[in-house]
Amino acid sequence: MIGVIGISYKTAPLEIRENFSFSKDEIVSFSELLQNETEISDMVLISTCNRTEIYFSQNIHDNQTAFELVYEVIKKFKGITDHCWHYFYHRANAGAVRHLFEVSSGLDSLIMGEDQIIGQLKEAYVTCTELALTDAVLMRLFQKSFEAGKRVRTETGIKLGITSVSSAAVEMCSILLDGVSDKSVLLIGTGETGNLALQNMHKKGVKQIVVTNRTIEKAEKTAVKYSGRTIPFETFGKYLHGFDVVIIATSATSPLITSEMVIHNQQIRPGHKQIYIDLSVPRNIESTVGELENVELLGVDNLQEVVNQTTEKKKESAEQAKVIIDEVVDDFNEWLASRSLRPAINTITTNFHAINQEELLSYRKISSPEMQELIDGYGKHIAQRYTRLLIKNLKDLTDNGKNIDSLKIINDLFKFA
Repeated sequence: MIGVIGISYKTAPLEIRENFSFSKDEIVSFSELLQNETEISDMVLISTCNRTEIYFSQNIHDNQTAFELVYEVIKKFKGITDHCWHYFYHRANAGAVRHLFEVSSGLDSLIMGEDQIIGQLKEAYVTCTELALTDAVLMRLFQKSFEAGKRVRTETGIKLGITSVSSAAVEMCSILLDGVSDKSVLLIGTGETGNLALQNMHKKGVKQIVVTNRTIEKAEKTAVKYSGRTIPFETFGKYLHGFDVVIIATSATSPLITSEMVIHNQQIRPGHKQIYIDLSVPRNIESTVGELENVELLGVDNLQEVVNQTTEKKKESAEQAKVIIDEVVDDFNEWLASRSLRPAINTITTNFHAINQEELLSYRKISSPEMQELIDGYGKHIAQRYTRLLIKNLKDLTDNGKNIDSLKIINDLFKFA
């Protein structure tokens, strides 16, 4: 069984999703708990601002039991006691395969055609593979998902226009401020998301840029790129009043910007209109900041206007993408089905070879070396011919491994020993 269980912007608000967000450092301890509690040892864990998903491969439990067990482990690991099952979705086998390919292609993203997701999937896959958490099925599955994502982006127009949450947030900010070219921007956090947001701000003409990060070297590297400057991370709260736009995207697990902090800065510069953009999950800005006068707070779930415009423009590309995904899904399912035939094929080949060798023993006692060679050659020929014939019939009878019931009967039939 291939399974996926997850929670996303489609099924749960940010205040729920952030409770199930995972850091890279949590993968090992989570996988150990999962194996101890469920005996499921093969998995890939993906956690982004819009989704947390766990893909797994197992043949121990029935599908529903597997999903319920993984869900309980997620709750236990995160210390969640509330009933949250209704926020989660789950898919098995072909449904899980199609879901992953739609995710990798950007069809399931908040911003259709999103570019960041493919890199996030690759990072999650590489991390789990290096930790020896992926079996052959998951390896093949994710490699095919990257193929699907690449084909959709190169063969359709889905990546044209806005392609990330960061760029959507910047677009919304520009709408609210009637342009941002003359505005000042503070970026807190220099990861991929923050850098992408700043890049989009710079493209819109912003020149007054300040950057801060826990690691000052990273802040300086980003600031130099945009002819900006840096301020110490420990004291950035004192300087919030000096900016029209504040963007934050860090891995902090609790708010770094509080209402009290913003109110204090408003007293220094009263009446100053500001936009705060929080691209972090869990959130890095207290939700009450958005209730303050002269403040607009944008989070990953507050981009509906831009999302709707983007989705409408990309409808035709989405239909083209689904055709491509159908092809790659069929290709993977064919591989998976034929893989299930290997035990039967190996059994047929091994047993025919063993019978051939056993029967030839009696002829070797009574024949000359020349006759033995002829008999050996004839025996191998007959064994190979019947093996090929049985394998062909096996594939036809089981629809290349898709008919599991027939496959079980055939496996039992050829247990000669």
